Amino acid sequence: MFRWGGHMQADLFDMALFGGISLLSALFALILLGTMSGRGVMRTYPGRAPMLVDALRRYEFHEGYLVSGVDPNDAFLPPDADRSAAFRDLSRALGGLHPDLPGRLAALARGGEAFVLTGRFGGDALSVAGCAVEGRIVVTVGPPDAGAGREVVDVPVLKAMQSETEDLRRALDLGGAAIWTEDGAGRVIWANAGYLSLVDLVSGRAASTGIWPVPALFGGLLEPLPEPGSPRRCSLTPTREAGETEAAPLWFEVAAVPQGEGAVFCATPIDRLVAAETALRNFVQTLSKTFAHLPIGLAIFDRQRELVLFNPALVTLSTLPPAFLSGRPRLVAFLDALRDRQRMPEPKDYRGWRDAIARLEERAEQGTYEDVWALPCGQSLRVIGRPHPDGAVAFMFEDITAEVTLTRQFRGDLDLHKAVIDALPEATAVFSGEGRRMLVNQGYHLLWPEAEVAEGPTATLADAVRHWQADCLPSDCWEQIHDVAARRAGCRDVTAVLARRDGSRLALRAGPLAGGALAVRFEAVAATDRAVQAAEALVGSRMTPQGEARPRRGASGATDAVATGRAPLARDLSG
Repeated sequence: MFRWGGHMQADLFDMALFGGISLLSALFALILLGTMSGRGVMRTYPGRAPMLVDALRRYEFHEGYLVSGVDPNDAFLPPDADRSAAFRDLSRALGGLHPDLPGRLAALARGGEAFVLTGRFGGDALSVAGCAVEGRIVVTVGPPDAGAGREVVDVPVLKAMQSETEDLRRALDLGGAAIWTEDGAGRVIWANAGYLSLVDLVSGRAASTGIWPVPALFGGLLEPLPEPGSPRRCSLTPTREAGETEAAPLWFEVAAVPQGEGAVFCATPIDRLVAAETALRNFVQTLSKTFAHLPIGLAIFDRQRELVLFNPALVTLSTLPPAFLSGRPRLVAFLDALRDRQRMPEPKDYRGWRDAIARLEERAEQGTYEDVWALPCGQSLRVIGRPHPDGAVAFMFEDITAEVTLTRQFRGDLDLHKAVIDALPEATAVFSGEGRRMLVNQGYHLLWPEAEVAEGPTATLADAVRHWQADCLPSDCWEQIHDVAARRAGCRDVTAVLARRDGSRLALRAGPLAGGALAVRFEAVAATDRAVQAAEALVGSRMTPQGEARPRRGASGATDAVATGRAPLARDLSG
C-alpha cells in the first residue's frame, strides 16, 4: 500500500510538472500573440470583437485635430480616441509597420511632405500614404493590391480619375476620327461616338441606341494590322436607301496600336484629301495630254530638283531615252546627259560648267533665265526657265532653227540690199508715209554731211527739206515734194536741177514707193554750157500744158525753168 502510494505520489508529481510546463507555454504564447497584435491582421480592444484591417482607412487632421470620423471597427484608433491627440496615437499605432514611418509622419505634420510607404502587418502588406490637401493632413492606410475582387483607391483619386475619364471621352467624341477597340476575336468592345455614327451611316443600324455588339465595319480590310506609323487607306460605302443614287465611298486612313490580344484603331476621314488628289491627278493628266501635242519641250523639276514631269517633245529635242527621263533624274544629271549628247553648248571647262548650272538654276528660280543654245549640229534651241509654286522650276525647250535661219537669211538680204543701195551713184533717202526717214545710202552721207549730223537718225522729211532748201538757191520743187509725199491728187514725180550756193548743180528726182514711202535721189550735174543747154532743151520739151512760158536764162548761164520741177535726171542730161 505504501509502495503503491509512493508510486502514486511520483506520478502525481510528474503530472503536475507537465501541467505547469504546458501552462507556462500557453501563457508565453498568449504574451507573444499580444506582442504581435500591433502587426497582425487583427487587433482587439477591451470589450470589442477582433477587427480586420483589409479595408481602406482615411484620417484627416486640421492643425493636429482629427476632423474625420472613426469607424467603430477601426484597427488603429478606438472610437473614443482623443481627437486632439489622435495624430500622436495614430503615429504610435502605425510605427511598427515600417521603420521610416514615424519620421515621415513627423515631416508630414511639420511641412506637409507627402509620402507613400508599404509595411508589413503580420503576414499582409499595408500601404500608408500621407499628403497635405487644402490645409489638411490626410493619412490613408489600406492594402496596396487588389483583395477580394476589388481595387483599393483613395476617394479623391477615384473622383479625379472619373472626371478625367469623362473629359477624355468627351474629347474623343468631339474629334472627327472614329476610334474603337477590338478584342483578339475581332469583336468591337469599345467605340467612341464617331465610330457609332459611322455604323449608323454605313450599316443603317442605329448603333447609338446602345445595342451591342457593334459590327466591325472594316473587317478584313485591317488584316494584317497596319504597321505603327503607317496608316492604311480604306474605303467604306454608305447604305443606299430605296430610290437613291449610289453614294460616293467614304475614305479613311486607319492606324492601329496593339493592346493585349486585341488592338485600338483610329480611322481619320480623308474624303477631301482623296478628292483633291483625284482632281490633281485629272489635272495632271489633262496637262499631260495637252503638253503631248506641244512642239515645245517641257521639263518640270520639283524643289529637290528631280524631274517630275516631261512631254514627248522633250524626248525629241533632247534625244534622251524615255527610260532615263522616267527615272526622275536630278537637274545636274539631266544637264550632264544633254552635254554628253551635244544637245547644249559645250562649256570651256568643268568648273565654269558647274558655275553655269548654278547660275541657270538661280536665274530660273527668279524667272529671268532665257538663252539661245547654238548646237554643234547647227540646230538652235531657245531655253526658258521659269519658277513654279513650292520651289519647283520649269524649263521650256523650243526649236527655233527655222526662225534663226530665216533671220540670218533676212539679215543677209538686208545687208545685200544695203550694199546695192550704197553702190548707187545717186544720193538716196527713203522716207515713210508718216514722214520719218527710213533709209539713206553712203552717197547721201557724202553729199549732205552737215544735214546728216544736224538731223540725226530720227530725222523727218520736213527736217531734210529744210536743210536741202537752205543749201540751195530758191526753187518751187520743195513744195512739190511735200505734195507727192502727201499723195495729193494730180501730183506726179518731181524732177528738177538745183543750183547749190557753192555753185555746184544737182539733179533731183522724188517719187512715191510701195506702202506710202517716198524716195528722194540726188546726182551731181557738170556745170558746162552743153549740159545746161541740154537741160533747157529737155525741160522745154517736157513742159505742159501748152502755152506755158519758156524758162529764162540767168546770169550764171543756168535756166530758172530747170527748178520748175520738170528737169530730167542727171543721167539724161549727161547724154
